Amino acid sequence: MSDHVPRRARRGALSAQLGVLHALVLREMQLRFGQSKVGYLWLVAEPMMLGFGVSLIHWMTDRGLPNNIPVFLFYALGYAPFYMFRGILTRNAGAITHSMPLLYHRSVKLHDLTMARTLLEAAACSVVIGLLVVGGGLFGGYWPAHPGLFVVSLVFSALIGHGVGTLLAALIVFVEPVERLVHPLTYLMMPFSAAFLMLASVTPATRDALLYNPLANVHEAMRHAQWGDKVVSYFSLPYVMLWILILNVLAMAAMRAARPRLSMAR
Repeated sequence: MSDHVPRRARRGALSAQLGVLHALVLREMQLRFGQSKVGYLWLVAEPMMLGFGVSLIHWMTDRGLPNNIPVFLFYALGYAPFYMFRGILTRNAGAITHSMPLLYHRSVKLHDLTMARTLLEAAACSVVIGLLVVGGGLFGGYWPAHPGLFVVSLVFSALIGHGVGTLLAALIVFVEPVERLVHPLTYLMMPFSAAFLMLASVTPATRDALLYNPLANVHEAMRHAQWGDKVVSYFSLPYVMLWILILNVLAMAAMRAARPRLSMAR
């Protein structure tokens, strides 16, 4: 009999990171929705209901869209990605101040708190958007014209929300009252995000001004991905990628600056 006793291999850094994120996502779900299955269902039902509500309002008041695009599906697919962006931003903004006890665990880093919330919000809203796309395809034949671009646009929207939300989370550590401004500011951002507005329908000067907003580029890209040649779209993916890089680098720097202040608070 061999005297050699095999030892369990140590988990790598990536495996450990994924384990922490998995635990944080489960914790966030339990805190927000409890142990009830109805609570977990609400994770998907909430954005679905809001998306349908906004779409219903536009369907009842709008005179129609070009090339017989269904009004209900058009506005639902416009609002759902913005809801994902807004949800990621607002959840991440309070990630540090609302989860301070977790930072006593050496394995939990500041970025883990915001990454877990981003993953949860993005997953829930992606399910809703997927249901809208499948429903539009099965019942109306409106499948995405460019599925790859559709997915990329969703990812970009989540990454922008993650960058802005993480940056705000660090800022709130220094200026706590900022947290109270997050929700109203996200609502004020909606008219400038082109979530419900095709840029082809506005003046060139207004269009050029709105395109400085990376979210407007993302929503235009999603419209092109879904409707193809049925709409005229204006967007620049390299411009969006540049903003994603800038926002997330600034967020990492802000987190690093906030870390000593949290240590002093302990």
